[in-house]
Amino acid sequence: MTVGLCRGYISTVKIAGIQIESLAFLAPMAGYTNSAFRQLCKEMGAGFVFTEFVSSEGIIRESQKTFNYLQFNQSERPIGIQLFGHNPKVMAEAARIIEERYRPDVIDLNFGCSVRKVVKKDAGAALLKNPSLLQSVAQSVVKAVKTPVTAKIRAGWNHQSIVALDVARILENAGVTALTIHPRTASDGYRGTANWDLIAEVKNLLSIPVIGNGDIKHPEDAVRMRNETGCDAVMIGRAAIGNPWIFEQVKQLLNGNYDYFKPGLSDKLDMCLKQIEYERQISDDEHVNRIMKKYYRHYINGFPNASNIRNRLVRSESIREAINIINEIKSLTTQ
Repeated sequence: MTVGLCRGYISTVKIAGIQIESLAFLAPMAGYTNSAFRQLCKEMGAGFVFTEFVSSEGIIRESQKTFNYLQFNQSERPIGIQLFGHNPKVMAEAARIIEERYRPDVIDLNFGCSVRKVVKKDAGAALLKNPSLLQSVAQSVVKAVKTPVTAKIRAGWNHQSIVALDVARILENAGVTALTIHPRTASDGYRGTANWDLIAEVKNLLSIPVIGNGDIKHPEDAVRMRNETGCDAVMIGRAAIGNPWIFEQVKQLLNGNYDYFKPGLSDKLDMCLKQIEYERQISDDEHVNRIMKKYYRHYINGFPNASNIRNRLVRSESIREAINIINEIKSLTTQ
């Protein structure tokens, strides 16, 4: 690990041989972190972005649907492709395919997802219940590829089995080059409060970079997490949806600038239109109209008449109609 100091903070971190100056990373989020959204976050200051997780079984079976998740624009680099599965041989072969065809900056191993369809396959956070198999998966992938391998974990399966420290050590010894920890258990889901003290314990234990994740809702939370835990970088998930400015805001705060830009409704609508533009470069209008409907509420949340605006956008029958509604609202906000 290589770090630099700036105004009392660690201002850079080296991951996968890349010196990264923006220490707020975009978390992989199923259904949200597609290429268009990642491009927005990168433009707005995200230091590292990750794809939605993909199934190792889907990769080796040559599933086109799975491969669709792996497409990325070169402007998104540095980028990690996140992989999940439980079979060491299958995971290794999937990693080799990913390396050969896509050349990501890192391959990230998902040992933290608690979604039922993942854990019922003994993948994701389910592997926290079987550290020996988790170790085999990590070692197999590390040996299979030249691409640096990173991993993401949770605190444990439940509060009776907090295994983060043991698993963190296992992963470092297996050759993982950086570790992200979300300090909730799998059984917690997103309930309760993330135990940031556990991030600090993992950071004190390891020599590889540690990335903190969980309960970063505002840019100030990211700075507080770094102050309280000493983590090398922070990973932001749901707070970035509809608000990619958060990455630049965190960067500004870490550099001592507390008067960071706060977007108004017109700014949010402009960003929404930009996302639509990027989405249309990737998918047909029917698909774009469908997927954008889960983003609208995040862009307008907290503004006057948000419920009515959201309802109009969600009921739009075409992306052209949605664009017209957005432009109409924009014109009213500038009058």
